[in-house]
Amino acid sequence: MSIKFADRVMDSLDELRRGIRGWTKGDHTQYFPIACKHNEYVLALHNGSLMSVLDIRGYMGQYFPSQYQKLTKKWSQFMQTISRDKSAKGFDLFWSYEFDPEGMNDAAHHFRQRMVKASERRGLDIKDILEEEADLYGEVCAMESQYLMIVTHIESLPKADQIHALKRAAHERKSAAKGVDCIVPQAGIKGLEAVHEQHVNKVKVFLKETMMGYMFERLNCYEALWAMRHSFAGGTTGPGWKARLTMNDCRFRSTDEVPVSKKVTQASNKPNDWSFIMPPQLSEQMVPEGVVDLGPYVVVGERTYAPMYVSELAVAPQPLEELLRMCYQRRLPIRMVYSLMSNSEQANYWNRLFAGVFNFASASNRQIAKADRAMKAYQESNGAVLGYGISITTWAPTQVVYDDKGQAFYDVKALQKKAQDIETLVQHWGNQQVDTIFGCSVEALMSATPGYAMPPACPKAPQIELDIIAQLPIMRSSRIWEPEAAIWFRTAEGVLNPYQPFTSKQNAMLSMVLGGMGYGKSNLLSEHIFNFAYNPDIEEMPYIRGIDFGASAAGVVDMIRDSLPDGRKHEAVFQGFSNNGKMVKNMLDTRLGLRLPLSDHLRFLQSWLLILCESLIKDGDVSNVVAVLTATIQRAYERRNPESHLFEPVFYHEPTANPFVVKMVKRAELPLDDATHYWEIVDGLISFGLKHNDNDALHAAKLAQRNAVPKFEDLIKSCNMLEDQFKKMPQIAGTSMVSAVTNALMNANALFPCFTGITNTDISESRVCIFDMSEAFGRGSTPHDDWLRSVYFATVYRLLTEDLFINKIVSGNELADNQDKFGLSDDLLAWHIAYFERQDQIIKAFLADELHRCGKVEGALELIDSMGFEGRKYRVGMILGTQMPQHLPPSMIKLASSVFIFGASQSAENAKVLQQIFDLSDDERQILEGITKPNPEKGAEVFVIHKTEMGVQHLKLHFQMGNIKRWAYANEPEERGLRGILYAEGPSTAWARRVLAKNISDVKKAIKAKQANHDGQLSTNEAVRLIANDLLQFAS
Repeated sequence: MSIKFADRVMDSLDELRRGIRGWTKGDHTQYFPIACKHNEYVLALHNGSLMSVLDIRGYMGQYFPSQYQKLTKKWSQFMQTISRDKSAKGFDLFWSYEFDPEGMNDAAHHFRQRMVKASERRGLDIKDILEEEADLYGEVCAMESQYLMIVTHIESLPKADQIHALKRAAHERKSAAKGVDCIVPQAGIKGLEAVHEQHVNKVKVFLKETMMGYMFERLNCYEALWAMRHSFAGGTTGPGWKARLTMNDCRFRSTDEVPVSKKVTQASNKPNDWSFIMPPQLSEQMVPEGVVDLGPYVVVGERTYAPMYVSELAVAPQPLEELLRMCYQRRLPIRMVYSLMSNSEQANYWNRLFAGVFNFASASNRQIAKADRAMKAYQESNGAVLGYGISITTWAPTQVVYDDKGQAFYDVKALQKKAQDIETLVQHWGNQQVDTIFGCSVEALMSATPGYAMPPACPKAPQIELDIIAQLPIMRSSRIWEPEAAIWFRTAEGVLNPYQPFTSKQNAMLSMVLGGMGYGKSNLLSEHIFNFAYNPDIEEMPYIRGIDFGASAAGVVDMIRDSLPDGRKHEAVFQGFSNNGKMVKNMLDTRLGLRLPLSDHLRFLQSWLLILCESLIKDGDVSNVVAVLTATIQRAYERRNPESHLFEPVFYHEPTANPFVVKMVKRAELPLDDATHYWEIVDGLISFGLKHNDNDALHAAKLAQRNAVPKFEDLIKSCNMLEDQFKKMPQIAGTSMVSAVTNALMNANALFPCFTGITNTDISESRVCIFDMSEAFGRGSTPHDDWLRSVYFATVYRLLTEDLFINKIVSGNELADNQDKFGLSDDLLAWHIAYFERQDQIIKAFLADELHRCGKVEGALELIDSMGFEGRKYRVGMILGTQMPQHLPPSMIKLASSVFIFGASQSAENAKVLQQIFDLSDDERQILEGITKPNPEKGAEVFVIHKTEMGVQHLKLHFQMGNIKRWAYANEPEERGLRGILYAEGPSTAWARRVLAKNISDVKKAIKAKQANHDGQLSTNEAVRLIANDLLQFAS
């Protein structure tokens, strides 16, 4: 191909144009400093320097004054150490921090989409609650991000090594593939690699090991460039955007822009130009088209920015949290890039030089010269002095209109107000001066954007490390959990701080929720239940079992039940526990087909019967009483075991049998006669059910087995039969040991109808079951009342947990090793093993509220204590709530993985108790003491302790709920009654909650108003009915 004179002229003009635009910075891409990818985690700048980026997820703590002072000293020591390093002159840090109170709304809805879809898959109707939560937190929360950029320059090397490194870099650039308008390859100086990795490792080790430590991640080149571009032009940087850094990232592209003179110089066997396959310049990828310079403002896509900078550094530096609280109150977005440059001698050099030479000219010059001498003296005394500057920007949505000629007009009134407010707040933040014009506004914006200016174009001045550290974001709280499947909280500055129970980030799932009445404790317990039921990370709804006092969990259980399809509403149960005989649970029931109890069941029976015989322990010695009880249990099961020579069968009589059992016996065509006993019925139904995969038959076998196993009266008879065996035991109050135990069991038989018959309460098919113990526990304070409560607790404990504490390894191995002893067929053993495998995969949780009510219950806390130790093995989580933490077992406090403290009821004494129990600092104690009751603006304040694999984190957070969720959780009788009517008679449960949230702020006031309209002639129930009728009219 021949080249003509015209081609040469046009090529020369193009090169001249590009050179002028680059020299005058008329082309905004010329500001961008990054040339190419150096290796997987390192970027190279145009000057050959190397840069790595750390995504700082936050500090494993929070801003508390005393901890802040300690952390500041650690940072000071670190900066002093690195400033004395021989490679310090080429070691710069650039720290970007962004706070955006306006950008959370879309993100909050995005975060909750997984939970919405998961609930829809399970047939649950709660979309209204989740969308309201997303609206609420989207309105009150802020987005936060921070990146630490570590840059190593050629000055890090000794002088002799610098020359060698530069020569080698120049040689490598010559041999690299080249193209027109393409990425600059081999721009980085390879001689800096070792030093750069040393710099990066120093920072990483410090961040990891300093006090509570930081959460951070070193970004690879693609992730780092995405983060930078998302900060600059988020509207055109979606999740799928990816920088093109290598030939593998590109397809063939047009070479029309390649000069003809370049094309014709290619050799026949080796091309000299690789434009057709090389990535475009990184600056063109990172700076999108359409950047508009408006003088003091810059338009970049959907945002218009107002850049500024600190012209005079702070006189009295303050923590960043002070500035963020003011920005959060005014909903002002802000991004700052801190420049920490090791070569402080070059910072503000000419100003300092002239001030030193002409110090006689003015007091200002003398002050500058004096400060310069003082900093040099501080540096010589092992202090650190850095070149320091801050670039700042705020922004507002772009508002543009066009005239009839297509001319764009930008409305910047809202941005002007924000910029004025930010300028004022930054000036008050430590008494520093801020200017808004410094050269080109696009360059100023890039200086306030991570990675877009190295170094930023803001003025730098020497500053001692203590004053620098005071303003850095060193105590921004880390976010350990992702928000998609978590319970949401926020910090005082509005940053979302989620918590997800039962994850691998904690060794166990044992949460404690503490606080006085009305401070938000019960709502957070309900939120745990809600999270378990609708968690998108859980394949199916978990088993949730709980003990409540009052009806604090009634609302969330009602919501779960009413959101379930008609055929599954039995899966969510909240009911009061009673001892009137309507609810019976035989403690001696065994698993399907088992003639004997498993070992954990046997241990429970021993503990439970020991509680019933508590009065005998003092005089009879606990070991003697346990021996008699163990023999009693063994004899009772022998008398009901067909394989035992003591077997006393319970015969099957169709007229008195359970109708469902009768129906299934006929379906299975089991042979019957007058001598047929219940174990034969059980075995026949199990065999039929397993053979035909008939779950109804297996359920019928379970019902029939309740007649075959021993009952409480069998324990009495069995104990009475042991007189000869234990006749040598010491007497108790003039009677034999066996007689005393028999009498104690007979007394219990009369007192506790709840366990002295055949089981009629089955919660095995209920995924959520909470028992209200208020009625059964009562308010008595005598020793007899305490004993009654102990028995009730043990009974409910067994009823709730018999399906929780099993797994394939422990329970399955016990069955396999003792198959004949338990009377299991091969098929039934395989069925149990499969059941245990399934249980292993299902998350299980036990909840107990108002645990202080169990504080005097003999054995209750010991049972809960054992659950805490066994929970991890059986994959059972625990959530415990109480108003009085001093009643909690000390071992449980040590085991707790998360603690939520809703204040100390504004009591200094309570705060001191909490401080001692949880080993809190004085700052944290004052926070507890200062927590007040919730209100709609701030929500419920809560002090949180998380123990995770990353470390222990202490935080003060806010927990907020919208009106729809508040009505979903409402537990007052009048609220539940009104909600129940609308659930039953309204178009949907979601409609009912929405109408209640919109129209009824206080149900008691509404009832009184309705009664007043009828001259006080209405009862509460009648008033609720009329209110419901009024609300139901909105459905039409």
